[in-house]
Order: sequence, then C-alpha cells, then structure tokens
Amino acid sequence: MVLAALIPFLFTYTTRHTDTLEVTHVRNLNCGAGDNTVTNGYVHLQNGHMFFSLFEGKNEAKDNGLVIQFEGGPGATAFDYPFIGAGPCQLTPDGEPSLSGLSPSPHPWTDHANLLVVDYPIGTGWSYNTSEQNPASTSDKAAEEFDDFLQVILKQWRQFQSQPLIMSTLSYGGTTGAHIAATVLKRNNAVKDQLFPRRVIKQFDQLIFGNPFADAMSEIYTQWDVLCDSEPKAYNQTVCNNMRNNLTICLDKLRYLDEVESTQELRKDAIQHCVQSPELRFEAPAYNRYHRSRPKCWPPNTCFWWMDKLTEMMNSQETRDWLGITQDVERWWYAGPAMFRFINTADVLQSAYKLLRPVLESGTRLLVHSGMEDTMVMPSGTASWMRRLPNPQLKAFRSSETRQVSNELMTGTVINPGSDYSLISVKEAGHIVIETHPAVLQAMVKEAVKGENYDPSR
Repeated sequence: MVLAALIPFLFTYTTRHTDTLEVTHVRNLNCGAGDNTVTNGYVHLQNGHMFFSLFEGKNEAKDNGLVIQFEGGPGATAFDYPFIGAGPCQLTPDGEPSLSGLSPSPHPWTDHANLLVVDYPIGTGWSYNTSEQNPASTSDKAAEEFDDFLQVILKQWRQFQSQPLIMSTLSYGGTTGAHIAATVLKRNNAVKDQLFPRRVIKQFDQLIFGNPFADAMSEIYTQWDVLCDSEPKAYNQTVCNNMRNNLTICLDKLRYLDEVESTQELRKDAIQHCVQSPELRFEAPAYNRYHRSRPKCWPPNTCFWWMDKLTEMMNSQETRDWLGITQDVERWWYAGPAMFRFINTADVLQSAYKLLRPVLESGTRLLVHSGMEDTMVMPSGTASWMRRLPNPQLKAFRSSETRQVSNELMTGTVINPGSDYSLISVKEAGHIVIETHPAVLQAMVKEAVKGENYDPSR
C-alpha cells in the first residue's frame, strides 16, 4: 500500500529530473491517409523543458533513419513544417484550423523516415522554462542544451543509434544548426577514446539547410545589391541611400567581430548599423521579403497563410489535450520568448558557417537549398560563404559551373550536383521552399536516408 501511494510521486520526480524524458501522449494521427503514430513529450533539462513530437515513419520507413526538424528565428516554432507538408497530415488554405480538419499531405517525409520535430531553443513554441531556470540566450550555449536533449532521445529510442541521423533546419537554423553540429562532434571527440563512454557517440550523417542565415557579413553585403540595385527594387531611394551609407561602417564592425574580438557589447553596437527594424523589413518594402513576387506583408503574421491558422489550432484545447501540453505553458506562440533573449545578446552578428569545417571533414554531408524569390536570406549570400568554407569538396564546388535544371519536381539551378557539398536554388520558391515545392524537400529526405545528397540534374 505504501509503495502504491508513492508511485505518482516517484513518476513526477523522475520525469521532471534533469536530462529525463516525459512522454505526455502517444497518439494516432489519421486524416484519411491511414494511421500515423505520433509520440509527444518533453525532455527535462537543467535550464528548461524542450517539447518534441516524434512522427513515426510509415511501415518500413520507421527503420530508415531519423530526421530532426527545428526552425530558425531564433525562437520560431518547428511545428509549421509537419503541418504544411512534412508530416502525414497538413493544414490547407480552405480547411478548418483543427486536428480534425487536416488533410493528407501529398509528399510526407514520413513515407521515407521518422520525423522528430523540436521546439528549440527553450522558450520556443511549447518549450518553456520556469522563473528559476536560465536557458541559453546564445547559439553556442543553446547548442549544448540541444546536445543534452539529443542524448536523451538517442538513449530512449536506441534504434536511432544505428540509423542515419539527419538535421533539417531553416533560416537562422543555419547559425544554430552549425553550432549544434559542431558541439555534437566536439563532445563526441572528447569521449571517443573512453572504454565505456556515458554518452551515445552519434554524429549527423547529413545537414539539410534551407535558406540558411549562416554568415551575417555575406548577407549584409548582398542586401543593398539585391534590394536596391536589382529589379524589382524593394525600397525607395531614401531608404537605399541610408542603407548604403551604413554599409561600410557595418562591414568594418563585422570584420572586427569576426577577426579580432566578439563581445556582446560590440555586437550590440554593430546592430545599430547592420540590422534593419521589423518595420523596414516588412512594412516598407514594395513586396513580400519572404517571396518577392507577392505583395508586401504587415504585420509579419500575415506573411504566410498558415501562421494564424496554425496559431489557432495549436492553442485549441483539442490540440493541447492531444499533445499533452503541461499547464505551465499558458499559450503557444509562433515566435516565443527565446527570440527576445537572442535579440538582446545580438547573437545574429556572427560567421557561424566556419564551425562547419570540422563537421564536414568528419564526413557529414551538407545540402543547402534556397528559394530564388527569397530576399530575407539572399541566395547570393549563401553561395558566397559556401565558396569560402574549407572542406573536402570546396575545390570541386568552386570549379563547378552553375547548372540549369528542370525536372518534374522543380526548375532552378544546382552547384556541385551529386556531391556531399551542394547548393540547390529553386525557381518560384521563397524563404520556405516546402510551401511551394514539398516534393523537392521529400526527395531530399528520401536520398538523405540512403546516404546521398539529392541531385536534381539526374
């Protein structure tokens, strides 16, 4: 009787203890496309609680590999991807914003792999921290929290230790993802010679970066050219003159941060000359910066059709119960408190792509895809840092001609196709390629679990 009375207390203590996993619900998701098992839960860390949903692969795909999806921002939820194409069921522009109103996804990743969706960093989406906890506010420290999270996942689902591990991320995920991949490798190397290491030694087999912000300098020096000196122009002459006047000062400050000294104070000082206000990014342009063939959007939540729908669905009692969300989180936000923490440390002003050098040298593949209509993260800026990142494929990448491609999935270009270091640019796609070209992203996942980068030229 005493033992029975203690069981609820012991379960609560165990699931809330540091570096432990709490499964809140195992659910079946069926929108007319068959049964799909989804495991929801929290990994409880020292400085907060990271929420995840594991969408199990269909049939034999559950043995193919694990794709971990998180978002950019920093501090933007990852739960748009599973509900706009990556998961088995999706929201539609004309559908009801509810779990029961979802429709089958035509190109789900779960046909080829398991999909682990993570609200990262802590303070994003359903992830949260208490007032007594102090989660990371910079990409390097947040990467350590992600590694702690990943270790718990790999120990809970041991089958993933022997399956391909793929990281998929977007936008500012180019910065946070580079830190994560480098941190995982560094921690693995620190214990690889131990006879019985306590950690699971598992490196990413492939990184899939979408429109990645991985180098502040590359993006900033291409902005004036793309926004002010290319048609269609985003800004009037007054705004462009101001941008041009700040450009030299900004680049000088960034070079100092990159080559000499990087402190929070110096980064905050540089932001005044380098980073545009939200109003200038969204309200002032002549078009939608996320997709320049569309009208401008203001406020930002109107930039994508699914933002309000997803927010309504996630905050419904139906979804909270289905996910098993703790009452510690009062409301789900597309961009959570983590965004403000990272903004306050000026984390954005860095050259995170340089962290990828040892990762690529260790054998991890990198596939980058960019929407050619995106002007938030310039495709030309992405190509720039990829041409400067030392790695075993750099010489081949630099000598590779930009090849025009057109197939049943996409039209666009590819650099260094069929290699472990490749850049794909998709015509008529914007900042979030999966919105307009879900089949292309599915093809990338399909090839990734086979050990290859998707080659659209084949």
